Amino acid sequence: MFTQSTIGGGIPVSLFSSVPENHKVLHFCDDTGSRECLQRFLGGQGFDVISVGNRQEFFDVINVAPYEVAIVDIGLSNEEELALVRYLRTHTATRVIVLSGSSSSHDCMEGYLSGADNYLGKPVDFSVLSAVLNSLLSRCAQSQRFHDGCSGSSSSSWILCKANRELIAPDNKRTPLTTKEYMFFSCLAAGADVVKRADLLEVLGYEQNEYGHKRLETLVYRIRRKARTVEFFPLITHHGYGYSFSMDLILRKTC
Repeated sequence: MFTQSTIGGGIPVSLFSSVPENHKVLHFCDDTGSRECLQRFLGGQGFDVISVGNRQEFFDVINVAPYEVAIVDIGLSNEEELALVRYLRTHTATRVIVLSGSSSSHDCMEGYLSGADNYLGKPVDFSVLSAVLNSLLSRCAQSQRFHDGCSGSSSSSWILCKANRELIAPDNKRTPLTTKEYMFFSCLAAGADVVKRADLLEVLGYEQNEYGHKRLETLVYRIRRKARTVEFFPLITHHGYGYSFSMDLILRKTC
């Protein structure tokens, strides 16, 4: 379901006129009306959209050509759709946006743990969905430029150096870290795909309340400011849930 303001001519084309054409987007939704509505809108914005309504169609198209982003609409019985999200995360480089009628913390967590990059509640405002879609595409482009620039280097991993308390990018750019910042990245390097905010608060010694969450967000803000000279910084915020690092992060005692 989509909000009424987004249907038809609700969003001026000029709002997203900077969107390059032919970005390939896969849309999975078992409701024909919603599927056609979203396909018309995104097609009008210059996206190359393929919409499918069942698992067989999904696998028929995903195994033939790569897609930059997949939009997966989750119904009341969400296990089938979450299985598709897990497949995309495990077997492809496709970014995933989940649309769900549930805004519960549990269902949101399940979406992120299954592999969603973004989780949006329904009814979905097209302007918000378009902003999220463009953000993901921008990150895809930045990541590709970063890997192209580092193609001659011996490693594409980031290093967390304990001795010097530094974060070292694949191109050897070094970011000095405070004790709290080092502890934050140590959690991300521990292996979990997404580290929950509550776990970070506990490790960092922050209060498990609104004040503690604000301290965590301030810490992340300072980290991003420090790393602003790096072309692509793979720290991902999973809003309302936690944080992840989208590239290999290796902990070393000395560097």
